[in-house]
Amino acid sequence: MSQVIASRFKKGRSKCVTQASIDRRIAAGDGQGSKEEYVPWIKVRSIPSRGTSQIVPGVKIFRTHHFLSKAEYHYFLILENDESVIDIREQFPLFPASETSAIATSQGIKAPVFVGTNIPLVMTSDFLVTRVDKDGGSRLVARTLKYAEEIESAPQSKRDRLLEKLHIEREYWEKRGVEWRLVLYERLSQNKIKNLIFLRSYARISPDIASDKNTRQLVELVSVSDFSIAPLKAVLGKMSRALFMDYMSVKRLFFHLVWLGVIKINLEGQLINLLDPLFVEKTETGISHMRRIANA
Repeated sequence: MSQVIASRFKKGRSKCVTQASIDRRIAAGDGQGSKEEYVPWIKVRSIPSRGTSQIVPGVKIFRTHHFLSKAEYHYFLILENDESVIDIREQFPLFPASETSAIATSQGIKAPVFVGTNIPLVMTSDFLVTRVDKDGGSRLVARTLKYAEEIESAPQSKRDRLLEKLHIEREYWEKRGVEWRLVLYERLSQNKIKNLIFLRSYARISPDIASDKNTRQLVELVSVSDFSIAPLKAVLGKMSRALFMDYMSVKRLFFHLVWLGVIKINLEGQLINLLDPLFVEKTETGISHMRRIANA
């Protein structure tokens, strides 16, 4: 969570924060659960907004997700599109707050508290992610998003405090054997983000369009088609005629399979544009890949 948002959050809530109110939230299940049952510790409606926060329905985890910045939402798109990711928990609390306070004290760092109180601040990580490894085992990774400019342009005292809190966060996860990393937004591929924003609207389409028969036929046709010699729209139009399917259905299915990774393109390369040719990787594993996703 950015320092600006964290500050607004604390200022907006500190007057009414008591240990009893925190305990009630914990008892109610806030910050707990997994997948569809998870409840973020910080919700968009609980903080003053400057237009960068948003609530987004998930297409992998079927619940609403709460993001406090554009950076969080854009990184979420990357996680949601990652086949190895099976759960995404945003605004994840570092319980118990007494532990983060103890870590701070042990490191000679001032323990974070709610403004105007001596109540330990419930710190959060932007994302706690569950991944499946190649051997089928699952593991947790924690990620925190920051803008590089947010760190570099901050006055020295604020920068030092920000780095102290990141250190506490890292130590918290290290004690649990969970990999933690700081992700700088500026290092994310903007082309990939733009492509994922476009493709996400095709993540869930009609089962009738995405039938096994239609998918198999389209993947087979893609494998023998040359996408480099004509605009994508023209190639999809040609496919619709060959498959005796209407153009819009073929377009939806094509982009749906790109989102799933059944049809592979370089998302970090060119931007998807129906009026331009599109480089599509030639692969013979599309159908087996689709079945693996369906059975996950």
